[in-house]
Amino acid sequence: MAALITCIFIGVFSTNFASAQTSSRTTTAASGPANRSLYLQAEQFAASNRLAEAEAVLAKAQTLDPSDIDVLRLSAKVKGRMGEYQQAIDLFRNVVRLQPKIAENHLDLAFALADALQLDAALSETAAALALRPRSPQAHLNRARILADLHRNSEAAREFAITSKLEPDNPAIFFYWSLLEREEGHLAREIELRQRVVQLQPTNDRAFFYLGRSLAEQSRHAESIAALRRAVELNPHAGDAVYMLARELKPQNPDESRTLMQQFNQVRIQDARLDPIKTLGNEAYAASQQQDWPRAIELLHNALSQCGDCSIAAGLHRNLGLALCHIGNLNEGAEELHTALRLNPDDRDAVAALNIIQR
Repeated sequence: MAALITCIFIGVFSTNFASAQTSSRTTTAASGPANRSLYLQAEQFAASNRLAEAEAVLAKAQTLDPSDIDVLRLSAKVKGRMGEYQQAIDLFRNVVRLQPKIAENHLDLAFALADALQLDAALSETAAALALRPRSPQAHLNRARILADLHRNSEAAREFAITSKLEPDNPAIFFYWSLLEREEGHLAREIELRQRVVQLQPTNDRAFFYLGRSLAEQSRHAESIAALRRAVELNPHAGDAVYMLARELKPQNPDESRTLMQQFNQVRIQDARLDPIKTLGNEAYAASQQQDWPRAIELLHNALSQCGDCSIAAGLHRNLGLALCHIGNLNEGAEELHTALRLNPDDRDAVAALNIIQR
């Protein structure tokens, strides 16, 4: 159980990276049980953002079998997340060489090339992926974004249109497409696309803020106010949304505008107050990466003593609970996790940890 608690703690606590994901996982015939074990260990390290440890284990696995596709692919992803883009590219090229008929391999290489700003080469690999899977929404979206970065905007717009038909419920398509239309000065079309984003993500306060901003720029003030009200309703601490809503309301409702400006000033004060608390939280994260759990716990206690009922209290209680569980203090850890759930009933990670504790 300690190992499970450890994995959950690190995965929840380190929010700066997405977990490693493998595509088209295949077990190669040459891979023996030892290499599978190393791969799984590295995969867990990568998912927990313990990238240096994952890198060391993967190096050992590559020594045992230099042609293990899964190991090569995961090694490339780890290198990319560490910012070692050329090494990631070289590893993905090996994957493509070994499995040239798998579209996802070409797409992984295209992502790595784009990260390294080798956009023409990324476009070529995306074309190779599309040759193998002509109706791949991910490949079409990647092609659209690369074309936009290359300022080939008319081609990019056509790709976004294709992608939107292949995957009409993917908000990322419409978000990136709206940026292109904004750059082109097609503001009415930009608004249509942003409206599609909020339809698909009705609880995304940022999406409503961007929509409200675009509507205000087009003097569609009633619609702008409605969108900004929704943004503030979803996130009362979003200072930019509060401020813009106050400005939009000033001509017609100066009293409410003044109230919102007071709210904006309170948000700024609270943000300034939260800065040292967030710093403690970041230091606790760094301590967890060094597996210095007593130090992480001390820092989280300090953060909570300053936080009170601040907006990040739930996350601090959850992380403290997970840290306590890691060192075997399950009773206090469970108490902190329950506190986190009272503050944020939708915290699935706290629920998962409590389920493990109660087994």
